[in-house]
Order: sequence, then structure tokens, then C-alpha cells
Amino acid sequence: MEKNIKALKTIDYPSTVGENPKNQEVVLSVRNLAVSFHTDEGRVHAVRGVSFDLYKGETLCIVGESGSGKSVTSKTIMGILGASAHIDSGSITYEGEDLTKIAEDEFHRIRGTKIGMIFQDPLSSLNPIMRIGKQITEVMIINGNKVKKLRNEIINDALIKLKNDQRLLQISKEELRYAKKSKDKEVIASAKENAKKEKERLLPIIKEDRVVLRKKKKEANKKVREFKKKVLSIHREKEKEILANHSKKSWSDVYGDFIAEKRRYTSDLRVTHKEAKRRALKVMTEVGISDPERRFKQYPFEFSGGMRQRIVIAIALTADPEVLICDEPTTALDVTIQAQILELINKLKASRHMSVIFITHDLGVVANMADRVAVMYAGKIVEYGTAEDVFYHPAHPYTWALLSSIPDIDSKERLDAIPGTPPNMLFPPKGDAFALRSKYALGIDFKKEPPMFEISDSHYAATWLLDERAPLAEMPKIVSTRIKNSLRKAGGKHE
Repeated sequence: MEKNIKALKTIDYPSTVGENPKNQEVVLSVRNLAVSFHTDEGRVHAVRGVSFDLYKGETLCIVGESGSGKSVTSKTIMGILGASAHIDSGSITYEGEDLTKIAEDEFHRIRGTKIGMIFQDPLSSLNPIMRIGKQITEVMIINGNKVKKLRNEIINDALIKLKNDQRLLQISKEELRYAKKSKDKEVIASAKENAKKEKERLLPIIKEDRVVLRKKKKEANKKVREFKKKVLSIHREKEKEILANHSKKSWSDVYGDFIAEKRRYTSDLRVTHKEAKRRALKVMTEVGISDPERRFKQYPFEFSGGMRQRIVIAIALTADPEVLICDEPTTALDVTIQAQILELINKLKASRHMSVIFITHDLGVVANMADRVAVMYAGKIVEYGTAEDVFYHPAHPYTWALLSSIPDIDSKERLDAIPGTPPNMLFPPKGDAFALRSKYALGIDFKKEPPMFEISDSHYAATWLLDERAPLAEMPKIVSTRIKNSLRKAGGKHE
């Protein structure tokens, strides 16, 4: 690695992730997220201060070994952490709301509709004894009650405010219970005082929230009655028209008209099975499933691994999400099918204008689909930047190690395995978490955590090797050779 002569600036990470590019709209913003788990052995610090922005229409790839905190981060965004998990700090901002603070009822409005997720193993994501068609249409039918949707739209804001304020009160109680486990008298006393203040502050607010919610419910009931009356009135008029024209048709045709009108009336009130099936067949075709009419009636075991993953993607797409989280969706598939699924995700992202968070442990998988890459290790992001930055100008020893372990037909050098194992997150290391496994480690790496250095406007890395006082360190030969080969093939356009 060629080292800059002048000192590199550092940014206040994780409070900031640097300046956002011009004309880039931030869809999702994560700041200083820390998540831990309570176990019999103690507290596991799975995520330790993760921050990133997801821009509209981009693919952000989060890369790292198993246990680095990638999936925990995605599950926190989706609000599906286990009971033993605890969000220690941070925020996840989506549409102006902090997803770490909202109530579960509010998450139902977001999860699966505005933010969708594709899981690692398609077979375990599907019900083995339910036909594929029913699994795709199930959510559309359950969430397709238009009367209920109208009512919820009216009371939604008031209900959310009540639930969120109740949740804040519950959080103060949980923090007190959490503090008592530490058996630290000062921590417990502080938590008790905070819980008391929060209770005094929130109880009057919650009382007012209930008053507002009751008013909104009355308004919603009135609107629903008007909506039903209007729809029924149109239905009755249509039936009168059919009866008025009955002399011109046979009774079987008139009966058919009545049935058709009844279905139209029903579709004004909710998503019918027929409508759900039509939309399901359309999305099945979109994800590349041939003969969707026949496939609609089949069971998961009748599909190959790649086809099952396409079904899972189809289920995620039925709600037309704005953000799609892909948690290692190609791990259980062979290389050929991997390429097809990656190409499909890219195609769907472009056609539907989605933003994608793609999680993987393999840098090679994301080389041709990532707009930006965040390299994660031991619960922290250690390097992030554009795909070009990370693949052509990697700066962190861990990124070098990941690139060194990718098989490549053009390189003659022997693949480098990463020595050792990730640290035990029951006892997080004080300095650079990768120091014990890195041949580039400096003395300070074991004592002090490195800051996030700004290599360029889009490229950042947390390693003491970028400090102006550090000795020059060259990346492994296998990595530099691969970069030279890639640049030569690309005609030097990345230099």
C-alpha cells in the first residue's frame, strides 16, 4: 500500500459517517448501534457502535466472517431480535422514526411491507406442508382488508404515539431490571432515579394520548360507515342496472352478471383470492419462475434450491418494499445458481427502484453488484467505501485478509488463510479487535482502538496503519497482483 505523505483526517465515527454525496437521498440511517445478548456465561457484545447510511436505489454490502454482527444488525433493523437481546445504544432512522424506539404494533406497518427480508436458507423459510401459491398470497389476503386499512390510517398516528410513549415507560423499567443484574449500587441507584423521572414525565402524556386516540377512533368509525355506505350504494345501483336489462339477456347471463358484480363489490372492501392469485402469478413470472400456473399449486419440496429462493424473493416482493435486506441469500446454493440469484436481485432492484442491504461473508460474491461495501469485524465496521475503493484500494488488514482468501484463476500465489479465530465477544478487546490475527499489528493496536481515518470523500478505514507515525505496510502480494490484473483487464480505468 502506498502511504500518503500528509496526515489523513479522522471522522467522529460512529456519530458521523462522513459527508453524504450530493443528490443522494438517505433512505435508512443507522447510528452508533450497539446490541448485546444475555447468556449463561455473561453478556455477549454482538454489535458495538455500527453506523452507516443506505442511499435510495443503491446496494450496500455488509461483509464479514460468521459472528461479526452482520445478521444481528439486519435483525435489529427488522425488529426481530430474540428475547435475550438488548439494544444498548444507537438509533435506526427510517421515514423520520427511530425503529429502536417504536412499539411492536408500529413495526407491523413497516416489517414485510416497507422493509422486506430474504433469509439464508429458503427451505426453512417456507412451510413444507403448504402450497407455494398460498404462501405467496397469504400476506396479501391478511393485509388486504380495505375497511380495516382505512380505519388504521385514521387512528394510526394517535395509536403509534400512545404505544411509543408506553414503550418508553417500559424501556425505563427494562433498564432498571437490566441495571439490577449488574449488582452495581451506583448503577442501580441511577437507573431507579431515571425510572422515577420517566414515570412522572410520561404518565400525564400517556393519559392525554388515550384521550386523543378515543377521538380518532370515533372519527375513524364515522369514516368507515360512510365508506361502507358509499360502496354499498354503488353496488345496489349496479344490481338495479342488471335487473333493468334482464329482458335483453338469458337468466343464466343475468345470474352471471350478479355474481360478477358481487365479486366487484367484495374487491372494493378487501383483496380477494382471485386478485391475490393474479398478483402472485405476476410476481412469480417477474422472479423467473416458468409455468407459474402449475407451480402455484406445488409444494416447496417440488422445487430446487434456486427456485425455492426465487419463491422467497417473490414473497418479499408482494408488498413492494422500499428496502430489501438479503441475509446471505446465496449461501445454500451452488455457484451457478448463486450467479442467477445475484443477477435477479440486481434486476429487481433496478426495475422496482429499491434500496438493498446485502449481507455476506464472501467479498467475491458482491464484487459485481455492490455500490458500496462495509467490512465488519467483531461487531464493528472497520472499513467502508465504494466497491471501487474497497476492491482496488483496500486499506484495512482484515479487508486484505478477506481478499487474500478468495479463489482466483488468474493469480498463481497461494491463497492465504486467516489465522486464529474471532475474539470472544464476552470480553471484547480493548484495541483493534483484529490485532491478534494480523501480522501487521502494531503495539498500539493492543492498547487503543484506532479512529476512523478518511482516505477519501467516500473511503474510510479504522486502522493505525493509516496514522502518519505508523511504519509503511504493504498489502499481501496476492492482493496487489489481483488488483493489477483487474486494472489491466479494465484498461486501467480505476487507477
